[in-house]
Amino acid sequence: MQAINVTIQQEKLVKTPGTNLHRQLYLVLREQIMRGVYAPGALLPNEDELCNYFGVSRITVRRALSDLSQQGLVERQQGRGTFVSSNLPDPPSFNAVSFLDAIKERGQETQVHVLEVRTAAPPGIVAFQMQLHSGEQAVYAARLRHTDEVPLMVTEAWVPLDLGKTVTLARLKRRPLYQFLIDQGVEFGRVIEEITAVSANPQFAKLLNAEVGAPLLRVTRLVYDQNERPVEHLTIHANPERSRVLLNSPPEMQKSIASRLVHDQQGS
Repeated sequence: MQAINVTIQQEKLVKTPGTNLHRQLYLVLREQIMRGVYAPGALLPNEDELCNYFGVSRITVRRALSDLSQQGLVERQQGRGTFVSSNLPDPPSFNAVSFLDAIKERGQETQVHVLEVRTAAPPGIVAFQMQLHSGEQAVYAARLRHTDEVPLMVTEAWVPLDLGKTVTLARLKRRPLYQFLIDQGVEFGRVIEEITAVSANPQFAKLLNAEVGAPLLRVTRLVYDQNERPVEHLTIHANPERSRVLLNSPPEMQKSIASRLVHDQQGS
């Protein structure tokens, strides 16, 4: 039998508020399968071995394996064990597309449910990044993107009031937000993105069908026009089980820093 990868041997799972142990085990095993540690058709460690490796009960192991089976990642065979499915999802593709093409592609691949559209003063950090005066109002739009009823991500966008004046809930159901900006004469320039992980609060947990406290992927994007004016502040919350981020760095960007890690010096 193929031994469990050495990098996760003897890693005990820790029960924390809002996080189920079987969910933790499911995520660890899923990541190992998707990363190719266990090839299609490979036999996973048996229940006793998984209990010992992770310091969990047999019922926790069975619930994790059941979740993997429901996702089509493993096949449980009576008397033989649990095998990695021979029909795993295709590996990630790395197609290079432009910023605008990426937005269009997202719109074509998903359906949108508009949650809210309103005019209000943005939170302080958003107003600062968008170079708005204190108390200056902007247009806020919140949307849930999904496919086949599976929630993928929640987007929250702020655009300057003069650029978003024609945006309404009804219109946003029919047209993407970037099209409203283009209609106002916006020509997109540079884009700055921050990518990090956060814990799901009750609101995002409900919208994304995740557990409270589960890890979410958060992408904060500040979009400028050709005149270096911020024209959109977008925050995306996505379930990392269903979404990933691909960075396309064109050859002309290699002479400058296309991406970098920024570390918070405070905290442990």
